[in-house]
Amino acid sequence: MNLTNSNHLKYRAYIDGLRAIAVLAVLFFHADIGCRGGYVGVDVFFVISGYLITGLILKDLDGGQFQVVKFWERRVRRILPAVAVVILSCLAAGWFLFLPQGFKELGESVSAQAMLASNIYFWIKSYAGSGYFERAAEVKPLLHTWSLAVEEQFYLLFPFLLIALKRFSRKSIVPGILLLCCISFSLSVCCSYLYPPANFYFLPTRAWELLLGSLLAAIPAQRASTRWLTESLSSGGLLAILCAVFFYGPDTRFPGVSALLPCAGAALIIWANDQTLTCVGKLLATRPAVFIGLISYSLYLWHWPMLVFAKYWHFYPISRSQRMLLLLASMALAILSWRFVETPFRKRMILKSRAQIFSFASITTAVLLLAGLAVFKFKGVPSRISAERLGYASGATDRAFLKDIGLKEALAGDFIELGTGDKRLPIALLVWGDSHAMAAMPVLDVLCKEHSVRGVAATHNSTAPLVGYESKISDLKKDNITFNNVVVEFIRTKRVSDVVLVAMWRGHVAESDTARIRRGLLDTIVALKDTGTRIWIMRQVPQHRWNVPDALTLPSSMATTLRNSRCRSRNIASNSKTSLLCSKGSPRSFLVLRSSIRPIYL
Repeated sequence: MNLTNSNHLKYRAYIDGLRAIAVLAVLFFHADIGCRGGYVGVDVFFVISGYLITGLILKDLDGGQFQVVKFWERRVRRILPAVAVVILSCLAAGWFLFLPQGFKELGESVSAQAMLASNIYFWIKSYAGSGYFERAAEVKPLLHTWSLAVEEQFYLLFPFLLIALKRFSRKSIVPGILLLCCISFSLSVCCSYLYPPANFYFLPTRAWELLLGSLLAAIPAQRASTRWLTESLSSGGLLAILCAVFFYGPDTRFPGVSALLPCAGAALIIWANDQTLTCVGKLLATRPAVFIGLISYSLYLWHWPMLVFAKYWHFYPISRSQRMLLLLASMALAILSWRFVETPFRKRMILKSRAQIFSFASITTAVLLLAGLAVFKFKGVPSRISAERLGYASGATDRAFLKDIGLKEALAGDFIELGTGDKRLPIALLVWGDSHAMAAMPVLDVLCKEHSVRGVAATHNSTAPLVGYESKISDLKKDNITFNNVVVEFIRTKRVSDVVLVAMWRGHVAESDTARIRRGLLDTIVALKDTGTRIWIMRQVPQHRWNVPDALTLPSSMATTLRNSRCRSRNIASNSKTSLLCSKGSPRSFLVLRSSIRPIYL
């Protein structure tokens, strides 16, 4: 991904063609266009990088001309200019498009990339539900730089390893690389079960892929092989890569044993075409494939931010045709980047001396680091956005109700207060449910206050308000059955007038069979009927395809439409109560309307 063939090595056009396959697989995966396993393109890049880098270093070592500083200079010229342009462009776009939290996180990732540690940063973020395959990753413009960080860390360390092995013995290079490759692969296999996020992002568990390419460059030159063997190996290598691209998916345990398929495929293609091109090699060496390979680094850099910003701004899912247009736009930017950024630096058309390029690298790194830290320090610069719009994004009016009631509180009758809050008054309303009940409580609290009545709420995340029903994903475990029984007894004892059942019914149906849900609901209705209370069941709260606070906050035509229409949709009826809530900025509660509640009279 980050490498180009040096003038010191014979140019191999088919390797650029192999890069083309790798980058297109990644693009189509990210754009969700038919390649569910396209992420393996990064692993193909790793093999290519290890092969070319090792070839460059060994050639200079054998000739007694290798200098670490010279090696790093070539890497700086190849990597830094294009990625700096992309990062600065993302910061500029984020200033106008992102809300404070998103912009703050962008600043964090910019600083991490400047320190060559974005893989570590995104590994940390993966524990907050922002893993590579999670939906939250779709709003991180620099997520794809994790692979650059892995390669950059490899470039910092690997030359010293080769120097040490060469000084010990030239013959020790292949065994030494092979040993490290086996250790890294074994670690990757173990971590694929024990620590999947670290396995995905860290150099120690990814190094074997780069070292596999290093082995190809370090072993003695290929001896004459029969034509049928090289053709078979080359075709088999291409088939292995394509099988991974089309048959793997986000649910594949990766990397680890599964990464052998695309990495071995890349290695076989390189080995089989080392001396004479096979049919596959000739196909990869065609001009269209080579051209895509030449711009593959810039194409990889540009495509992901383009998709991220489009998704962030558009709200609705982007159609396939729109995603294709974004990829074409990314290709246009990649061509410009390759022509006017990559090539001038790499060919020393500008900043010709070593001192100049290292000065440029120091200044650019400092600027990126300080810019990222400033955005983080100032919390995404909220002054960019008006106070009114920030009110929609904060959702501050909801947070008072985001509380789990445990079994201990339920036994003590210590529920969340709604309405007047006057504990001397009888309880007129009890809201019972899961996190969707928490989302409904702001509007129900307003209704209780309008009618000067007292209400309480018994809510716990992922816990269905059903008697005798065990919610498997509830952290109450088996206690949730006792919890629900306690709630029913509280209703009976306190003679609560009205009970509202609110839940993400669709989610509970998905975790269980319909018969159990139906039985639990009927048992609950019978139990509540015996208490003399009136039963209300709220329908499924509408689930939008966009982030509602973002839609209300961002200055887009979509947000304007949402505000002007006062949240009208097929599932949401507009009335004066809805308009009040929308205008005053409770981004969750505006979804919950009195029209969503349907009584059951028994």
